[in-house]
Amino acid sequence: MALTLTLSPSQAVLDAQVFSERAARVNNGSARLIAQGGFLQAYVGVLFPRGLLDQTPTVLGLRVFKLATAAEFDVVVPLESLIHRLGVASDSGEAEFTLPAEVASLAWAAITPPREGWRRRRGIASSALRDAAAEGVAKVAQAVPESIGESVLQKVRAEIWGTALADNQQIPAGAAFAADALGFLTDKNMQVHTVGNWLRLTSGSGYVVVKKPGGAADS
Repeated sequence: MALTLTLSPSQAVLDAQVFSERAARVNNGSARLIAQGGFLQAYVGVLFPRGLLDQTPTVLGLRVFKLATAAEFDVVVPLESLIHRLGVASDSGEAEFTLPAEVASLAWAAITPPREGWRRRRGIASSALRDAAAEGVAKVAQAVPESIGESVLQKVRAEIWGTALADNQQIPAGAAFAADALGFLTDKNMQVHTVGNWLRLTSGSGYVVVKKPGGAADS
């Protein structure tokens, strides 16, 4: 049976559509949607490892929306179909939309960030994240020739996006890329929290959640 959701306020439907469209430009794959406690958590994968030896950090984008009607589920749906359904609802001024059919779960979609134990760290300026994202994109473009094997391409990306920022050694460049690409750099600064080998960047527009490879813990 198809799941129907109603977001509150109705403007949230357009916000969800824009968020999904931005995510699709980076990785037109799937979104993980979790409904619980009166809220909808929408996760998208920005960067993630593609094999046991790949050291790319897992970088997820997250938006949280209030539900007008309580629901409980955890599903993975295709972004393209989700964008279409959100667009139809938004164009008609509706706050209600039906979720697309569920698809096979991706590796990153099985990863759930911890709910407790987060420690607040020194924040970082959005301008520093924006600069780091632009620098990383330029480095990838410069390092990758027109014709390259997938394994080499992934290795280059892992090295560039896994490098810690000069402004904050806790944050990999891939987190800056996600924050910029998903439109989260709307505040002057982003808050930084860590727990174990997890890191979270927070702004009024959304969250970037990072799982660092190799079990690297915070200190």
